[in-house]
Amino acid sequence: MSETPANTLQYRFDGPEDAPVLVLGPALGTTWHMWDRQVPELARHWRVLRFDLPGHGGAPARPLGSVGDLTDRLLATLDGLGIERFGFAGCSIGGAVGADLALRHPGRLAALALVGTSARFGTADSWRQRGDTVRTSGLDPIARSAPEAWFTPAFLAAQPAIVEWAVQMVRTTDPLCYIAACQALAAFDIRDDLGRTGSPALVLVGAEDQVAPPADARVLVAGIHDARLAVVPAASHLAPVEQPTAVTDLLVRHFTTAWQSAPTPAAGTAQAGPAGPQAPAPAGAQVPVPSGPFAAPEQAPAAGPSPVPQPAAEPPVTPPSAAAPGPAQGASPFAAPVSAAPAASIPPFVPTPSVPVPSVPVPSVPTPAVAGHLPADAGDNPYAAPAGPNPYAAPATAPAADADAHATGVRVRREVLGEESRRDPDPGGFRAEYDDFVTRVAWGGTWARPGLDRRTRFLVTLTALTAGGHLDELARYLRAALRDGVTADEIKETFLHTALYCGLPAADAAFAVAGRIVAEEDSEPGKPAPEA
Repeated sequence: MSETPANTLQYRFDGPEDAPVLVLGPALGTTWHMWDRQVPELARHWRVLRFDLPGHGGAPARPLGSVGDLTDRLLATLDGLGIERFGFAGCSIGGAVGADLALRHPGRLAALALVGTSARFGTADSWRQRGDTVRTSGLDPIARSAPEAWFTPAFLAAQPAIVEWAVQMVRTTDPLCYIAACQALAAFDIRDDLGRTGSPALVLVGAEDQVAPPADARVLVAGIHDARLAVVPAASHLAPVEQPTAVTDLLVRHFTTAWQSAPTPAAGTAQAGPAGPQAPAPAGAQVPVPSGPFAAPEQAPAAGPSPVPQPAAEPPVTPPSAAAPGPAQGASPFAAPVSAAPAASIPPFVPTPSVPVPSVPVPSVPTPAVAGHLPADAGDNPYAAPAGPNPYAAPATAPAADADAHATGVRVRREVLGEESRRDPDPGGFRAEYDDFVTRVAWGGTWARPGLDRRTRFLVTLTALTAGGHLDELARYLRAALRDGVTADEIKETFLHTALYCGLPAADAAFAVAGRIVAEEDSEPGKPAPEA
């Protein structure tokens, strides 16, 4: 097997060769398989490139010097493939790479998503202590504690197979590469640099993430010029694994709407694409952008078995200089990497009939069009959610336009209110017709209109609720606004302006509610030792 050049990374491609490139970066201790449930849908729109960290997933054990060093290796890999401009989504240390790209190479980014990411992860001392633990005791203590940092307690209890997969991923990582990554994270701190990031960013965080908590996500949103916050309920640090449908939907919609075209090249200038340099582009040509959040590309992904979860032989690692780069690992997230430990060290995954399917709240943005991400023949899947009727579906007798407005309204309501959303409407209850009316007209109509951005709609709504004295509703919308990226200063200015036109007593009550909500949202629970 030919070796990967020293300054590049192990990678694999999924999706059509002529689509724009979307890069996915993993968390420390994981492999590219942490994105398995996102790839089938993302690969309908983009050429998805996943990479492994050094010493992870069988990748060559060449320790990092810093987060910037990892960024440089990624760019060297992309340069070798002729890829100049791309979208990027990274989790944890992968998100740190995305932030570093936005600071040092903004011209290369079409759009950015930071998942479970902080401007500074924990403290430098906590990372140095983690490295010392690995030096003295190996990776086993880290591997055994990783699931508690990565998943919620409910998920841990319901999905023992995935818990074991997580443990084995860490155990098969090269210790020296893990220690070097800890040192890189100890030195990572971009809090003072966030204002220089210009790429449109989605900051996505699990509501129960204790490693990079929602408070850290709000720091990113407040500092980045063009950023939106999405908080995923019932998810911890590895939200793409724990809540795959919600995360996939958020990524598809973000990259579809935020993707920026490259500057118009001069006539006769060669452009680079996923397959290498292409013919000179005519003046005015732009990087192709998917036409809609669920529109399939002109060329569908090549037929073949899903990367999750059935084991299947795949080609060995191919260096970026090769003509046809291919996958580097086995298809199952529970199969041993090709060049990591002996095959016997990680037993193949065998679904256990008695394992209960996790019972977790509905994701923050369920979208019926993205109900499943695996082909029908994908086999048993340890991530699978139970099949069943869609609780948000409009009645079968509803007109098509009403059904569309209802589905849109359900999605927008959950997006806007998240954890503060009321119970889902009861289709057979006394207020069913009223709930349907509000869902279609308010959420599927007014809130879904493109004329005002969501931040402006939040501020208008806060003003209206203050004027009407609806303080309980005001508290719910204040929480939702803060979690969607509206800042405390913007809320303060809104209430000051409201005082002028709606009266001091109304504004005084609003300030009292806002002070309590802002304090609650800014409070930060004690952090465990980080696991990025």
